[in-house]
Amino acid sequence: MYKKYAIISCNKETGDINFRNPFIRFFPKKMVRNYIIKKLPLNITEIDYLGNLGLDIKLPITEEELIEEEYTKAIIDEFNRRHLIYNINTLVISKELKDYRDYFESIVGNEKAVQFLYIDKVIKKIINLSNKELKDMNFVIIDGDNSKTRFIIDNIYQGINSLTIVTSKPEIFEERVDEIYDETGLAVGITNYNVNQEISSDIVINCNGDKNKIFYSFDEGSYIIDFVSDDDKVKDILIKRNDINVITGVDIYVDDHLMSKELLHGILLNQNRLLRSMFLYGYKTNMFERLDKIKSKYHVRIGNIYQRGEELQS
Repeated sequence: MYKKYAIISCNKETGDINFRNPFIRFFPKKMVRNYIIKKLPLNITEIDYLGNLGLDIKLPITEEELIEEEYTKAIIDEFNRRHLIYNINTLVISKELKDYRDYFESIVGNEKAVQFLYIDKVIKKIINLSNKELKDMNFVIIDGDNSKTRFIIDNIYQGINSLTIVTSKPEIFEERVDEIYDETGLAVGITNYNVNQEISSDIVINCNGDKNKIFYSFDEGSYIIDFVSDDDKVKDILIKRNDINVITGVDIYVDDHLMSKELLHGILLNQNRLLRSMFLYGYKTNMFERLDKIKSKYHVRIGNIYQRGEELQS
């Protein structure tokens, strides 16, 4: 049987819960909750996005009840025990359940991960905004997750003339840097987190969610693509460097329709074992060509780009 993705949400009101016995709702609250945890009466409907069948599943809990952490976790635990019954491969968690996403035991679609997946298109969007050409752009990658850094390198090294990697572990990238030089003649620079240096930069891709001060080294007007840092870190960067741009999110369109990023990622993960492997265990260079084919299945374009929720203009 074909495995499905599932959108997980909750009910607006208790009356919307799919009680098999209509009289249950009139029982005392404790009895109702015991029944819900034991029977887990889900509301399930079939859905179709991008030609892919999935399920819309509403957990038997209301938005108001989500503040009751122990009760909510009990329902999620019961769902985790049963989800294989519904042949679910990946989940897309609704916004109201975002604080509980780590309690679901399936693979969960991730907004930041899908933005990284289409980093090549994000970069093209920024180049259009900057009014520069690709060959004139200075690229910088801030390492922190070696897997993400390798993925970014493989996506951008062809056709560019300047690339610097900021890392505390230069030995990890030496072999790949030599391969790129032999293939293209591009001499990739590798440096550390010393804030006293000046690093030529137009587009910086951050793969390090930890706080550091390397942003002091970048050129005025630089664009930092940052899909990993929390809002406090980004806010701190912009306070200290109000002459640079930090891109924290983008709109993604599929066939000219604005798409939920979590849903797109959930669908892609459901379809492709290779993407699931990358998401769970990290990227390897031998995945690149196959990933490129997977990404080309849908006509994806990047719409607006955002800095802490505010649209960035050219």
